[in-house]
Amino acid sequence: MPALPDRSLEVYMIRRRLFITLVVLTAFVSQALAQQNDPSILTLERLFGSTEFAGQSLGPVRWLDDGAGYTRLEPSGTVKDGRDIVRYDAETGRREVQVAAERFVPSGSSIPLAIEDYDWSPGGKLLLIFTNSQRVWRVNTRGDYWVLNLGSGKLVKLGGDAKPSTLMFAKFAPDGTRVGYVRENNLYVETLPTTGSQG
Repeated sequence: MPALPDRSLEVYMIRRRLFITLVVLTAFVSQALAQQNDPSILTLERLFGSTEFAGQSLGPVRWLDDGAGYTRLEPSGTVKDGRDIVRYDAETGRREVQVAAERFVPSGSSIPLAIEDYDWSPGGKLLLIFTNSQRVWRVNTRGDYWVLNLGSGKLVKLGGDAKPSTLMFAKFAPDGTRVGYVRENNLYVETLPTTGSQG
C-alpha cells in the first residue's frame, strides 16, 4: 500500500472502522429479525411478553373429609363456559364429575355461575360458591356467594338485598346450617334453608 499523508491515513482508518461497525450491526439486526419469526428461538419477549409459557392452574383444590380424594374445577364438556367440580380418587387417580355445571344455573337464568372458588360444608351436602369477585387491595376477596344444596338441587344467593359483589370471607358454621360473612364492614350470619337434605 502506498504511503499516505497522516491526515489521509486517519480518515482511511475512521472509514474502515465505520464500515466494519456497519457490517457487524447489519449482521446483528438481520439475526434479530430472523429470530422474531423463528418459533424455535427462545426470546425474552416470548418468555415474559406472551402467555405462551403461562402455567396451567390446578386450583382451587379441596380435599374431601374422608381424605380419600379431592375435588377441583374443570371446564365442562357439556355446558359452554361452564365448569364442573370433578372428584379424583387419591389412590387410583380415577376421575368422576361430582357436580355438573348444569347445577350452577340460577333460577331465571340460562348461564351457569362463573365459579372462582368453592367450599364444601361439613358432611359435603352443601356447596358454598364464590363468584363475581372484585379486587380489594391486591386480591379478589369481595364478591357474591351462593349455596347449592346437593340433595334438593336448590341454589340460593346469600346476602338478601345486598348490592352485587359486597360479601367477603364467607364460611360454613361447624354444623353446616349457617354461613357467616362480612358485608360492608359488618358481620352477618345467615341461616340456610332447610329444604332437602343438608350436611
